[in-house]
Amino acid sequence: MKWVLAESEAGVAEKLSNQAGLHPLIARLMVNRGIIDPVTARSFLSSDLSGLSDPRIFTDMEKAVRRIRDAVSAREKIVVYGDYDVDGVTGAAILFLALKDLGATVECYIPDRMTEGYGLNSGAIRKLKASGAGLVVTVDCGIGALAEADLARELGLDLIITDHHEFSRLNGSNSLNAKTDAAETRPDLPRAYALLHPSLVSPEASAQVRNGLIDLTGAGVAFRLAQSLLSAGPGEERMIPFLALATLGTVADVGRLTGENRILVKHGLAILSSDGVALRPGIAALKRVVGLNDKKISAGNVGFTLAPRINASGRLESADMAFRLLVTESAGEASELAQALDAVNKERQSVEEGIWEEARRMSRKLDMEATGAILLSSAEWHPGVVGIVASRIADEFYRPTALISVKDGVGKGSARSVPGFDLYHAFNECSDLLLGFGGHMYAAGFTVAEERIPGLRERLNEVALKGVGEKGFVRTMHVDGAVELEDLTLDLMHEIEQLAPFGQGNPEPRLGARGLEVVSSRIVGNNHLKLQLRQKNGTAFGAIAFNRGALHGKKVREGARVAAVFTPRINTWNGKTAVELEIRDLKEEKGC
Repeated sequence: MKWVLAESEAGVAEKLSNQAGLHPLIARLMVNRGIIDPVTARSFLSSDLSGLSDPRIFTDMEKAVRRIRDAVSAREKIVVYGDYDVDGVTGAAILFLALKDLGATVECYIPDRMTEGYGLNSGAIRKLKASGAGLVVTVDCGIGALAEADLARELGLDLIITDHHEFSRLNGSNSLNAKTDAAETRPDLPRAYALLHPSLVSPEASAQVRNGLIDLTGAGVAFRLAQSLLSAGPGEERMIPFLALATLGTVADVGRLTGENRILVKHGLAILSSDGVALRPGIAALKRVVGLNDKKISAGNVGFTLAPRINASGRLESADMAFRLLVTESAGEASELAQALDAVNKERQSVEEGIWEEARRMSRKLDMEATGAILLSSAEWHPGVVGIVASRIADEFYRPTALISVKDGVGKGSARSVPGFDLYHAFNECSDLLLGFGGHMYAAGFTVAEERIPGLRERLNEVALKGVGEKGFVRTMHVDGAVELEDLTLDLMHEIEQLAPFGQGNPEPRLGARGLEVVSSRIVGNNHLKLQLRQKNGTAFGAIAFNRGALHGKKVREGARVAAVFTPRINTWNGKTAVELEIRDLKEEKGC
């Protein structure tokens, strides 16, 4: 692991500290995250809902709202067409509930992962038209569905697409003339009735507004449409439950926690942490099932505990169970669904472990020096779980990774990337070998004919090797700055906590310290390393290094000197509160 100390222009952090009245370490953390002026710093720390842009900034927003309201007035059947992952399900729930608030005749359709796959499909469009639907509103899908949008037009079915995934941008432009319709002026976009996408905004929008919007997920775009439909401010009472739903989708989809995402998630986490009426019955029930009731919910709790259970039914069965959990008004039904999803998640974990063990064995046989990207396939793998395993393999072997489930001559694949490698661009380079693909920089899904898998493996590997260059893949750990342990007071920790929520785009602080004496070392729990460290004979700090028990008695032994990269946390145990260090990496300091 190579440690890389964050660099900034001399005096920038000091200037921000003086101008904004921030602790020098807080100022440095903010500068490392691209925040260099006091106004932006204050806005980042407050993350007030008033910082959200006017949803009418979306080019087709007013057109979409008019069409939906006309459909409501005419009692026309509206179908919300979602996706089976957390972002798609939560976004579909937001729109479904908002339309119910308006008195709409509305249903929800979520395609089956196994039989239909991701996104709009012609069979579903024909079926929805035959069922009497006059308007379909997508969530988290559709931006690449050119043929399907044309089919909807032929059938006389109006289609409003809300999505956030990448599109080809054939003419290189991200914006449109505010007086024209997105679908009529962009040959690389589907000819839908209206398109809502974070990149398709009024040209009059400032760069700051554009940057704030660009990372919205499907649930975030759905939230902005719901806000417009209900003519409500984002903090108004009827919008509060939707903030929690948007937060679940944003965090689960690994949306960058900057700009408008940060605002949505910061307020959504507060709602998820409450037990008030603003919390949907299904979410309250799920919190009880997983033991998070009466606890402050963090982005980590969402990503690692709540989201996997919402995702589980869509991965192994039908996402309908998760959707019903989010929209039910019945506490009894919510409790039953939450327990069922928890059980399905346990099954998902078992399936995942089996695939992971096999994929890991296959990866170990590869010549990693000649491997730019890992691409593995099997007819025995469940397509709903390969994305999770791809993420684990990418993390362990530090290579972009794609796993493919093959059935009836067609492979359904899911890929995950490593820092600095753009998956969407890579699959675009391989598009002639694919039946279809979509996604973004760090995650992508694709379909490929079985006979073309070897060619795809070779091409993807070439693209990755070319992209990474002669330096190869080097696992690095970015360090925000060096500190003295004695400076890590509880008061400073409370200031650091104001930078939350942490996640993609706003990582938890990683600090470094040298000359640390190992006062004590022992293994606790499931192979975790529990330490006491002190610097310059000062106060000993408790530290924990998860899954690093193998270091005990070797690099880490009593009396040894080490350097460490860590995230400081507030830990309360047996009534005592102190700063604890969560170790990210350790290196023995030779000659000490």
